[in-house]
Amino acid sequence: MLKKFSIKYKLVLVLSFTLFLMGCSRDFEYVGEHPELFSVAVNSVLGVRGYLPGHMNQPNITVVDRDGYGRILFSYDEGHDVGDDSLLSGFNYVIVQKVEGDYAYFYPHYNFISGFDSGHFTGEEMAALREVNSWNQEMSDSSEFVRVRVVRQKEEGPISDNELVEMHHLIFPDLNFSRGQIIPNVVFLRIDGYGRSVYLVSRGGTGTHIAALFQPDHSFDVDTGILEIEDLTNYQTELRLFMEANGWDTPFDD
Repeated sequence: MLKKFSIKYKLVLVLSFTLFLMGCSRDFEYVGEHPELFSVAVNSVLGVRGYLPGHMNQPNITVVDRDGYGRILFSYDEGHDVGDDSLLSGFNYVIVQKVEGDYAYFYPHYNFISGFDSGHFTGEEMAALREVNSWNQEMSDSSEFVRVRVVRQKEEGPISDNELVEMHHLIFPDLNFSRGQIIPNVVFLRIDGYGRSVYLVSRGGTGTHIAALFQPDHSFDVDTGILEIEDLTNYQTELRLFMEANGWDTPFDD
């Protein structure tokens, strides 16, 4: 009897702690000096939360370089274990095109490179990142950019927790995870101008990462709306093609 009570008590503590972390994560606020860079990172890099799960630590943001037209190259990481090859987007270099008023602007899909740690990148990769982001060139038409509001707290996506749980069960029908186990492993990326949204769904502790796309009416197709990220450090083109195949940034006809 005493043993059963002890097990139940431990389960209650684990569940309570999980719910506590979920609640804290939604109240987390970046207090550093670069909210514009924080805003670009959390809206452009798949799997970025804005904090280190379980610790609620501030992310590490460092300005690396600036060009003559106002672009900023910066590093972004959330303090994960260095060299953990099961992580997606563990350490990143990111470029923001410009900041105007309450908004920051960046090229979609190719404004970042990701690796397992800061030593992952070659000089050629850094040069390519600068080149594809028009480094030291006159600023192009802003219509090419994604515009995001400068914030200190990552915005939640449009899909409800109940819908995210249902989506998780469709993707991983063999897992009997509870709501409290699922939600911390689902990370919103961004929304397009018509209401489509992209999330990263991770199968806890296995290194399996899947991009999931919802249509503006919150519908989700498990056959066409998921993409498994197999190369954790080089998936930008694959993700772009997946989003485009699902109508990203085009009018929605329901």
